[in-house]
Order: sequence, then C-alpha cells, then structure tokens
Amino acid sequence: MKNVILIGFMGSGKTTIGKIIADKKNMKFIDMDLEIEKIENKNINQIFSENGEKYFREKESNLLKELCLMENTVISTGGGIIESEFNIEILKKQLCVIWLNANENTIENNVKNEIDKRPKLKEDDNLKLSIKNLLNKRYDKYKETANIRVNVNNKNVDQVVSEILVYI
Repeated sequence: MKNVILIGFMGSGKTTIGKIIADKKNMKFIDMDLEIEKIENKNINQIFSENGEKYFREKESNLLKELCLMENTVISTGGGIIESEFNIEILKKQLCVIWLNANENTIENNVKNEIDKRPKLKEDDNLKLSIKNLLNKRYDKYKETANIRVNVNNKNVDQVVSEILVYI
C-alpha cells in the first residue's frame, strides 16, 4: 500500500491523527521529529540551539527522502517540512500527501501548553502573532504541496480520522 504523508502546521494533529490512521489501516507509523531526535540523540530544541535550523532541515530532508522509499507507512512530518523546495518537490511526487489545515485559534489551543517544545515559537512573547506570521508564511506552500486538504477546525480527532479514511 502507498504511504500516507501528513503535513501541516505544528499543533494541527499530525502525530495524533497519524497514529490512529496507521492503527486502523494496519500500517507502520513514523513521526519524523521523533525519528530525528532518536538519530541525533537530542530533542528538537537542542538540535535547533546547538546546530541551528539549517542543520535540522538538512537532517529532515535526508530522512524524508529515505522514508518516501518505504511502503505502507503513515508519516507525520514536522510543521516546517515545506520550508525547503527540495522537500516540496519530493512530497509532490507522492500519491497521498494530506494537509491537516488548522487555523490560528486551533493551533494556539493545541500548542499553548507545550511552547517549550516548539523552537519556532518559544522565543516570542506574543504566541498568537507568532503563529499568525509563521502560518501566513507557510500557508501557500502547504496548499501547493498537498493533494488532499482536510480542515481540522472545530472537529474532534474521530471526525478528522473518518474524513481521511474516505481518501485512502
């Protein structure tokens, strides 16, 4: 079976939804951020602070290329996967790239209690503005990259999963 690749902003539910989809479809599940943490033996914040975002993005691109060769796997990408044109090109060649499209309020509600794990947000005083600016910067890239878009706003996990299962 083909891979299912979930993209979307941090806090849009990629890991939570991905695990459930993998379970229901009897597929493997890989969270790219967790995989990079295992490979580097550091958490994302440490990688960002010690090696920089560029280093992290290179690791992310290498892993994406590798994972896309697998089959029967649900892949939860990091929110910034679309920051790289290289990654966008890889993703566009995949058959099932699902964008979990969340608005600023949904994202803020989902990440506000874990800011310390979010290197792109933890430095700013105004969480809502940080999310808005980063989301605006990434929105068109998510739209361009995905071949399926699922709106996750005001929906529970089961509703989002049911919607995705229709597509795969």
